[in-house]
Amino acid sequence: MDTPSLTASPTKQAATDTAVRHLATAVLQLRAAGADLESLDLDVASAAVVLGLLEQGNRAIAYRQLQTVFVADANQIHRLDPQTATDIDALAADPQALAEGTARVPVERMCSGMSPHRNTASWMQAHLHISATEARRRLNGSRLLVAPAPTSTPTQVLAADTATGTDTPDPMAPRFPVLAKAAADGTADVGTLASLAGGLEAMGPRLADRPDASKLSAVIEEDLAHEAQTREPKDSRKALTDWGTYLAENGAPLTDEQIIAKRGMFFRGHRDGFDEYLMRCDPIDSETLQAFGEAWTNPRSTKLPPTSASTTSSKSNGNGTAGEAGQAEDAGGSFVGAPAPAWAVAPGTDPADVPRSEWVGGVPATTVNGATTNHAGATATWSDTRDPRTSPQLLLDGVIAAVNGTLNGTGVPESGGMRVRIGVLIDYRALLGQCEDAGITDHGLPISATNIRRLACNGDLLPVVLGGAGEILDLGREARSFSSAQRKAIAIRDRGCVVPGCRRPASTNEAHHVKPWLEGGLTSVNNGSSVCAHHHAMVHAGLITLKMINGIPFVIGQAGQPRGDPERNLYWHPELRTSGYTPPLFTD
Repeated sequence: MDTPSLTASPTKQAATDTAVRHLATAVLQLRAAGADLESLDLDVASAAVVLGLLEQGNRAIAYRQLQTVFVADANQIHRLDPQTATDIDALAADPQALAEGTARVPVERMCSGMSPHRNTASWMQAHLHISATEARRRLNGSRLLVAPAPTSTPTQVLAADTATGTDTPDPMAPRFPVLAKAAADGTADVGTLASLAGGLEAMGPRLADRPDASKLSAVIEEDLAHEAQTREPKDSRKALTDWGTYLAENGAPLTDEQIIAKRGMFFRGHRDGFDEYLMRCDPIDSETLQAFGEAWTNPRSTKLPPTSASTTSSKSNGNGTAGEAGQAEDAGGSFVGAPAPAWAVAPGTDPADVPRSEWVGGVPATTVNGATTNHAGATATWSDTRDPRTSPQLLLDGVIAAVNGTLNGTGVPESGGMRVRIGVLIDYRALLGQCEDAGITDHGLPISATNIRRLACNGDLLPVVLGGAGEILDLGREARSFSSAQRKAIAIRDRGCVVPGCRRPASTNEAHHVKPWLEGGLTSVNNGSSVCAHHHAMVHAGLITLKMINGIPFVIGQAGQPRGDPERNLYWHPELRTSGYTPPLFTD
């Protein structure tokens, strides 16, 4: 049996009808604007304006969706009478009548018996035609960014009590008010903010036992909101991860039993012809794997892992066997002196002046219909020499080769003539045992002082000792020549590309003179920075400006962006974010 709800007051109903009419009109206007845009040939500037306006509209709609979902869920929309819901669907699909005021919102009727849907998510899937994942995302977003916070949570916002002069909880404030305000203002993507709020909520157990739980939670929330408003979503997720790492070290720690219980490699099943595995490991093991992977996937290395059984068929040489992918097979020919391709030669160039190849190995062998051929004087192309495997495939083949080498007793092959090693940054007092501050690996992972001292005598660990101001005191045993030591010191100090947001690790980057060498800049650690090839080109093009401040490279200017504080790439320095880091002031 369906029962009508109590009729709302005339004033409230009139306000609702007006708001619905405005919204219906906005929907029609948006559709009309979209139709107009389809017939236009927009220039780049106009397209950029349209994209910005649509993004703002999308953010406004997304936040109002969360607000409405919260109200709908609180009032049990899944119990709405099916016929009433059908009438509402028809009005929403064609809002012309609502916009003209010839139709009104139907009277609310609720099912008194069994509800037509199990819950709000089920109702949204049926009537809004969205996925279960999207329905859950909206519900979670409304709970985190709209719903009032529980009365007992370390992340609850405090409002000033002017009567008593103390801080008292605001009962109607959402759990994460700073993130909620950013969502309401449209200054950040609502989906990203909801995801960050969910991650911050998961940190609750780590914060609960801290005496400064409310204050620290507010600091974390402010930082996450700032990242979401000024950076890409991947950067805000990295900030969330950095804070999670900080709380893992300074909050309620996981017990050894919990870590051991989660650590391992798990078979996830056979899907689409592949076996899938899930791997969980502690920071030391993870650093080993990342260092191993970078050694084999480094684009600057000429040595590649041998193909595994699963990749053999892609590089068959016609005899049912496979050579190493990307390596030229020796068929007895030498092709030094092959002419440059026609497209690389200016028209009218004398044949005698055409550049000749100086490749030591010459043009690689090619396989056509099972026959391996080497063409003397043939033109070499980049596609002849590149390895077709992706970075994940190269890493897997490297791991398989290492496992096979261990099983058959041949050992692990070397990459680029050097064994895989791990770099660790640690305060010199911790290394001497005077304090227990954690160290940081090359990839930003925390590692305890105890474990570092235990591994320091291992030749595969590169101990880099820092002084109190972060200056390099000792580079370990690996400095073989002055230039090599400088590059290694710069790489360990910067860890990756210094341009904010870039994720290129130092092992694949280039050393750059912050003050150009031609302008008198020294070739020294204090004038060097680690930048990836892309950003290196941008620096030399004048699109990015770097400056050394207290021995550290900072980005002080980027084309198209207003000048702000000097910036460091905190992706590679998560410990700065969690230690109250503030950028230095300009001195000029």
